[in-house]
Amino acid sequence: MTSLNTATLSNIGIPRRSIAGALSVLFSTSLYLAIPGIGQAEPAAANHSIEASQHYSIPAGPLAPALRQLASNSNVLLTFTDVQTAGKTTAGIAGQYTLSAALSALLAGTGMQAVQVSGGGYVLRAAPEVGVSTLPEVAIKASREPEEKATGPVRGYVAKRSATGTKTDTPIIETPQSITVIGQEEMQTLGAQSLQDALSYAAGVSRAEGLDRTTDSFFLRGFRTNVGSTYRDGSLYTVNIYNGRQETYGLERIELLKGAASVLYGSAGPGGIINTVSKRPTIEPLRELSVQLGSFDRKQVAGDFGGALDKNGEWSYRLTFLKRDSNTFVDYVPDDRVYIAPALKWQPSTDTSLTLLSEYQEDKTSYVYGLPGAGTVNPNPNGRIKRSLFPGEPGYDKFDVKRYSVGYLFEHAFNDQLKLRNNVRYYHARNEYNSADIWQLLNDQRTTRFRGAQDREDTSSAITADTSLQYQFAHGSVQHTALVGVDIATLRHQDKRYNRDGVSLDLYAPVYGGALSDAVPASNSAVTKTRRQGVYVQDQIKIAEKWVVLLGGRYDTVNQDGKALFTGEKWADDEKSYAFTGRAGVVYLADNGLAPFVSYSESFEPTTGTDRTGSRFKPTEGKQIEVGLRYQPSGSDTLLSAAMYQLTRENVTVADPGGPAFSIQAGKARSRGLELEARTRVGQHANLIAAYAYTDARTTQASPLYPEQEGQRLDSVPFNQLSLWGDYSLAAFALPDLKIGAGLRYVDETRGMGHGTAVSVPAFTLLDAMASYTTGAWRLALNITNLTDKTYVASCTYGCFYGEPRKAVLSATYRW
Repeated sequence: MTSLNTATLSNIGIPRRSIAGALSVLFSTSLYLAIPGIGQAEPAAANHSIEASQHYSIPAGPLAPALRQLASNSNVLLTFTDVQTAGKTTAGIAGQYTLSAALSALLAGTGMQAVQVSGGGYVLRAAPEVGVSTLPEVAIKASREPEEKATGPVRGYVAKRSATGTKTDTPIIETPQSITVIGQEEMQTLGAQSLQDALSYAAGVSRAEGLDRTTDSFFLRGFRTNVGSTYRDGSLYTVNIYNGRQETYGLERIELLKGAASVLYGSAGPGGIINTVSKRPTIEPLRELSVQLGSFDRKQVAGDFGGALDKNGEWSYRLTFLKRDSNTFVDYVPDDRVYIAPALKWQPSTDTSLTLLSEYQEDKTSYVYGLPGAGTVNPNPNGRIKRSLFPGEPGYDKFDVKRYSVGYLFEHAFNDQLKLRNNVRYYHARNEYNSADIWQLLNDQRTTRFRGAQDREDTSSAITADTSLQYQFAHGSVQHTALVGVDIATLRHQDKRYNRDGVSLDLYAPVYGGALSDAVPASNSAVTKTRRQGVYVQDQIKIAEKWVVLLGGRYDTVNQDGKALFTGEKWADDEKSYAFTGRAGVVYLADNGLAPFVSYSESFEPTTGTDRTGSRFKPTEGKQIEVGLRYQPSGSDTLLSAAMYQLTRENVTVADPGGPAFSIQAGKARSRGLELEARTRVGQHANLIAAYAYTDARTTQASPLYPEQEGQRLDSVPFNQLSLWGDYSLAAFALPDLKIGAGLRYVDETRGMGHGTAVSVPAFTLLDAMASYTTGAWRLALNITNLTDKTYVASCTYGCFYGEPRKAVLSATYRW
C-alpha cells in the first residue's frame, strides 16, 4: 500500500463574581489571536524568502522522518510517498542552510530531488540522470493540511477529527456535543503522568480525591464518574474503579465527551465519558527511549518502538513499555509501575485491517485515607496536619494491582459505501488492597476517635465486543452516514473483605505499629455478575455541505446477579433493567469557520435493590440540553469552543420517610454551566490553551426527611475553574531548539464533608512551568508542577485530601 505524506510545520450567560467577566476578555483575546490576519502572522512559507538561512540539526537515519523534521522546522509543505522513501537513508545535516540547500544536502545520494510547485510547497521526485533531458515541470496543487485520522496522532494541540462522539471518523466541528481531545504531544509537553494531569487544562473536569493513585475518578460537569464512564478504543475498559489507573505513555489520545452519552456507549454517568485511544502500530520507523529523574526519588525508563515488518508495510508493530520506581509526597506511599503494551497490525489491502492490542500493568502504591476537616481546611489548636502524613499503617497498607487485556480491532470495507467494524477485548485485574482508616477526632483535636482496617482482595474480568456497520449514501445534496451496531459486555467482580480493629493514631505525632485485631469476614464482601447488551442506530445527515443533523437511538438490557461472598445470600437474582436513550443535534457550518450547534442527549445507569414494597428500582436517568459555538477556520491550527448546558439526573435513591432503612427514587440533581475552551497556534512559535468552566450543580429534590438538602450545591464541584497554558519556541531569538512554557490553574471554593462534618474547601491557584531543548535526536525537558510549592486541599469528599506539592521531573528522550 502506498500512502501520501504531506509534511509541514506546523459554552452562554451565567455571571458569578468578577472571574466570569475576566474570562470573556481572555476568550476574546484567544479569538483575536486565532483569526488569521488579526494579531497573527501568516505562515512563514507564504511571506518570507525561502533563501533566508536558518539553523538545522537533523540526524542521520531513515529518510522519511528526516524530511518531516526539515519541513516542520522550515514551515513548508513537502509531499512524498512511502514508496519513494522506502529503504532510503540520509547522512543528515547540521549547520546554517537556506531551504533549498538544506533539501539538497538532506537528499544527497538518495537519487531524489525536491521540486518546488505552485503555492510554495515541494514535491519529491526522482533526480534526473546526467545528460538526460527532463519533461517540463507539472504544477501540483496540494493541501497545506496533513491528513488526520480520528484514532491517530494529534499534530500540535488541536485535534480536528474524533470518533468518540459518533463512533465514525468525523470532524469535531461537525459533532453537536462538546468534546475535548488531548494528544500525546500535549501530554509530553505538559509532563502529564496520569489522566488527572492530562485533563488539568480541560474545561468542566475536577479531581475527585486530590491525588488518589488508586483510581481514575473525576467530576465531569458536576457528576462523579463511575465504572461505565471509562472506555478504551470505544469499548468499556474497567469493571471496578479499583482496577488501577491508566498509563498515559501508552495512549495516543485522551478524549472527553461531555454530558449524557448512553446512545453509543450504554450505561454511563450523566457527566460524560472518557475514551482513551491506544498507541497503535505504524509503518513509519519509530524508536524512542526516555529516562526520567525527579522529585520524591522518581526514577523511570520508558520506550516506544514501531515500524513495518515487511517492505510493503502489510505487517507492522508497536511496542511500548515503562518501568518506574518512585516515592510520593505522602510518607510510606510508593508509586511504582511496570507497563508493557505490544501491538501488531495486519493490513493486506486498503480495505481490510486487523489490529491486535495487548497490555500488562503492575502497580504498587497505597490508598491515602481522607483527613479530618479540623487541621486541613478548618482551624485546629494543634496547627495544620502535615501534608506528608500517612494515616494508614506502614507495612500493612498496600494497593498492589496486576492487570492485563488482550483484544483486536477489525475493519473491512466491502466497497466505498459499506464498512464493517468488530472490536473485542478480554480484561482481567486482581489487586490486594489493605487499608487502615481513621474517623473523627477526640476532644484533644489530635487523636482519632477510632481506627479500623480492612483486608481487601478484588478480582475482576470482562469480555466486551462491539460490532457495527457503517453505510454512506447520498440523495442529491444530502449525504448520509448511517451506523447500526450492537455491543455486549460480560463483567464479573469478586470483592473479598475482612475487617480488623486498630488503635487510635495521633495525627500530629504518629506512632505506628499498633496491633490489629484478628480478621473478621466483612458482610459487604460480594460477587457480582453483569451482562450488558445494547443495540444502537445513528444517522449523520449532511445537507448541502452547510447543515449536519445527528439522530440516534439505543435500547439496552442489563442483567445483574449479586450475592454475599461468605453466606451466599443473593441480593440480586437476574435483576433486569431496560432503557431507551435518544440523541438529536444539528450543526450549521458557516464559510468563515463558525459552527453553532444545539443538541439533546440522554444517559442511564442501573440501580440495584428494591424499595419498601419490594418493587425493583428503575435506572437513574440523565438528560442534557446543550447549545454551543465552535470556530475553526479551514487550514488553521485553531479550535475555539463555547457551550452552555443544563444537565439533570432523575430517579436518585433517597431515604424513605415511611421507613428510613429503605430508599425511594425521589431524588433529583441538576447541573447548569458555561464552558469555554481555546486551543490555537499563535504565529510560528507559540501555542495557547485556555479553558474556563462555570458549574452550578445542586440537589433539586431530596428526601422529605431532609428538606434542607434541596438547593444545596453538590459536593466537590467548584463554581469557577480557569486554566491557561502557553509555550513558546525561541526561534525569534536564534534559539529554535529551546522551548519554554508556563501554566496557571485556578479552582474555586467547593463544599464537602470532613469526617461527618460539612466543610468549605478554599479556592486555590497553581502555577506550572516547563523548558525543553532539542538537539539532533535528543530532547531534554524539565517539567515543574505547583511551582510555588503551595500547600492546599484539593477536595473533601468523606474526608479531606491534600494536593501535590511542588514536583520537578527531568527527562531525556532519544529518538532515532
